[in-house]
Amino acid sequence: MPAKRAVISLCLALALTAIAALAQATEGQPTIPDTPAGRLLRAWLESLNSGDVQRHTDFLAQHGPQADQKAAAERAQGDMHFREMVGGGFDFYEIEESSDTELRAILKERGGIGWGEIELKVDPAKPERIASIGLHPASAPSQASPAREDQAALVKDVAAFLEKLTAEDRFSGVVLMAKDGKPFFEQAYGYADREKKIPNNIDTKFRIGSMNKMFTSVAIAQLVRQRKMSYTDSVAKLLPDYPNQEVAAKITVHQLLTHTSGLGDFFGPEYFAKKDTIRNLTDYLPFFAAQPLKFEPGKSWFYSNAGMIVAGLIVERVSGQNYFDYVREYIYKPAGMKDSDSYEKTKPQPNQSIGYTKQDGKWISNYDNLPLRGNSAGGGDSTAPDLLRFDQALRGHKLLNTELTDTITTGKVDTPMGDKYAYGFSDALVDGKRVVGHNGGAPGMNANLDMYWDSGYTVIVLANLDPRIAEQVNQYIRDRMRQ
Repeated sequence: MPAKRAVISLCLALALTAIAALAQATEGQPTIPDTPAGRLLRAWLESLNSGDVQRHTDFLAQHGPQADQKAAAERAQGDMHFREMVGGGFDFYEIEESSDTELRAILKERGGIGWGEIELKVDPAKPERIASIGLHPASAPSQASPAREDQAALVKDVAAFLEKLTAEDRFSGVVLMAKDGKPFFEQAYGYADREKKIPNNIDTKFRIGSMNKMFTSVAIAQLVRQRKMSYTDSVAKLLPDYPNQEVAAKITVHQLLTHTSGLGDFFGPEYFAKKDTIRNLTDYLPFFAAQPLKFEPGKSWFYSNAGMIVAGLIVERVSGQNYFDYVREYIYKPAGMKDSDSYEKTKPQPNQSIGYTKQDGKWISNYDNLPLRGNSAGGGDSTAPDLLRFDQALRGHKLLNTELTDTITTGKVDTPMGDKYAYGFSDALVDGKRVVGHNGGAPGMNANLDMYWDSGYTVIVLANLDPRIAEQVNQYIRDRMRQ
């Protein structure tokens, strides 16, 4: 009996020790708070991570901002597409701010590349329903940040990482890293044409999405330098035939270029019905000019493709040239960008990649999603070497003088992504040093240019696959770059 009691006592002691160890292991570790906002975040994550589109649709219809089943189904499809892009969803990492009705948290992408910041608000009158939810890329938390690497270690790390992504069929494109304009890493991966098995190469042309906004900004600055216009001019002054003069009188060029104009977007059913016939910037006006402003100009920030269309129209009116001709002559040519333009999709170019988007788990061509050609808000083509030439021309003041280069690249308004937006450029701080550039993405395309303004580094990532793979690769490099 004594021996038996001793064994029981030992087992009990071990159990209590294990419980204490478990409590100690979990003590202090972040958990999702048991609040209305926290419970909805937990349920949203479980629904998204399940990969079950019907389950996610039902959740959104019952608890999401879209009470309508059809709207919930459309949002669920988009969320599932996004889930696939980040490698199967997100895992909760930590809370940044929390109350009963609001919550901000850091999530880790399950694909092992990047991080996201989610902001969720609950309707106080209906605590079982999400009032708004927003998710955007985030840098790795300081305690989870990888070590900064010297150039040799960075090259080895990035090369192995890209080989892994390519083998998993998650990356296809080009990555270029340079110091003071001299590349120390430039590699191509995947196929420009999957059907014909044509591989990408360093000079392959990729669609660059919204990165064209940088060129529109430079064009405006050149006209400002010529004293043909100013950033404080109103749209009404520069475009006297703009179809909505009441709105045009309120908006300045500064607001167009910083996304603070209150204008929205041109994407919608009417646009998609006519996109294959649009050749000129004026053709976009019927899609947004008559719409009410989202807010009074200067009062908020909303990423506005419509605003950049108007900026392109101003380039045309003030310069007296077609927008595409102007950019070709005064930006591409002096920068030496021989492989950049806004090509019509019906006229395939030599060494131009085909974009691929996921549908039912398979990569298919994005041709049907493309507009006829790009515009002043985005959609043109470029190459990694050409974007490096643009970077060097901008920094070397071949396109603008020092004052105006600083004007267009220096952040002016805060954005929800945690950086600042300048005139057609983003402006972020990484380890206290500025990184200037822009990204772009749409079905079958994703691109990013990071210009490390203080240290002379340049990172270019181009992909002919869906967002956000180029941005994820860029963030991987940004987290490890030692400036």
